[in-house]
Amino acid sequence: MINLILAILCSAGVSIFMRASETHCKGKYGILLMNYAVCVLAGLLTTGKNLGHVGEEGTMTAVGFGMVTGLLYCGSFILLQWNVQKNGVILSSTFMKLGVIVPSALAVLWFHETPGWSQGIGLLLAIVAILLINLEKGTVRTDRRYMAGLILLLLGGGLGDAMAKFYDAYGKETFGSFFLMLSFLVSGLISGVLVLRNRERITKQEVLFGILIGVPNYFSARFLLWALADVPAVIAYPTYSIAAMAVIGAAGVLVFREKLTKRQWTAYGMVILAVGLLNM
Repeated sequence: MINLILAILCSAGVSIFMRASETHCKGKYGILLMNYAVCVLAGLLTTGKNLGHVGEEGTMTAVGFGMVTGLLYCGSFILLQWNVQKNGVILSSTFMKLGVIVPSALAVLWFHETPGWSQGIGLLLAIVAILLINLEKGTVRTDRRYMAGLILLLLGGGLGDAMAKFYDAYGKETFGSFFLMLSFLVSGLISGVLVLRNRERITKQEVLFGILIGVPNYFSARFLLWALADVPAVIAYPTYSIAAMAVIGAAGVLVFREKLTKRQWTAYGMVILAVGLLNM
């Protein structure tokens, strides 16, 4: 469970530093590129002597899963940006967070994990809390033509998260850090192409926040992969997602002086209750 807690804290750290970077960084892709560069470096350092085993049995599995995961990571980010333009930030962020449904459903349907009644109620509470936190009556408008983009965002983000469970099931633990490093390398290469295409200038701010975001980003994935070896995915994924939301919400109030509505306070209370139910 300690690995899951550390994964939650790191995941929340990514969002908190992303929020802080909004007033300092101008480029869309420069900070993303620097973040992935830091993740690749962290992957190299944590892979360490296991790089000497590259080429042995299990290497191609790590390569395959790493490439697919990297495409899903970066593809989800691009989809998020497209959806923000077409559907607005509120609806887009809501569907991104609802992506937790995908790995939770796969844990049941693919890996045949059976949640108890408390886990089922906890997951339902988590979904309701996500909707309450992000959606206020009368604030959401979208065109039906763009609904497919929201569905793809939900599926893409959810599948990207689910790849950790697939690697835990089918890959070798020895190559776990190598798998993550390749995932971030693929995402970084795509980000580099986007930086060049848009002729973005990477400043000291992008480098600084890229480091601040990249370190917790890598370790959130690393700790989650370790956690999945001990905690059933049907519990780990929703706990990881909604507990991170609770930490981010607390940071928003305490650090960024954001004011929550009564509706959102109620939702955060539901988040805490959901985490408790999921881990009963």
